[in-house]
Amino acid sequence: MRTLISMTYVYSVNAASMSTDTDDTDDFRFINDLPDDDDEEERILGFLAGAEAYVMGRVLYEEFAKHFQGKTAADHPFAPIYAATDKVVFSRTLESADWERTTINRGDVVTEVQKLKNEGDGYMIVTGRSGIHRTLLHHDLIDEFRITVFPLLLGHGTQMLALDDVGESKPLELVSCHPGTNGVVVLHYRRRR
Repeated sequence: MRTLISMTYVYSVNAASMSTDTDDTDDFRFINDLPDDDDEEERILGFLAGAEAYVMGRVLYEEFAKHFQGKTAADHPFAPIYAATDKVVFSRTLESADWERTTINRGDVVTEVQKLKNEGDGYMIVTGRSGIHRTLLHHDLIDEFRITVFPLLLGHGTQMLALDDVGESKPLELVSCHPGTNGVVVLHYRRRR
């Protein structure tokens, strides 16, 4: 059975996310100005390239397509990986998807993701804090969590996950912890069942 892994970026130690989409805030500038960590970038690229599929909703799909579709590794190192991997977009409103290896799924998210999990032995990635991510978390379909925490305390923003998103408590066990040379920490947890 495929493993479903949540990949989430938490932009602060206090688990808040930025409530703005603009990149002209002090918070975004701080994060963008952090020194590169080549070892972590190599781990991320390997992790992304190993996925059999990405599960996403319409909003994230459109955002990713805008930033990565038709781009090369010179434009962004993630671009060729996303292009070469199956993308399953759950949407009842998206009329078409012209990014290669994209399938629009209009079915029930819980039922359809369970089917996708039963189709292989590798792993799939769901990312973001979308309704799909929250639904999958609430229904306990996420098997592992890869959480990237930036060295920042936010004085504003929104909570990463609401209590209703989680549903019943879900114990986790630590798989790995990679503190970066730039202060960013990547936590990898597995759902303890």
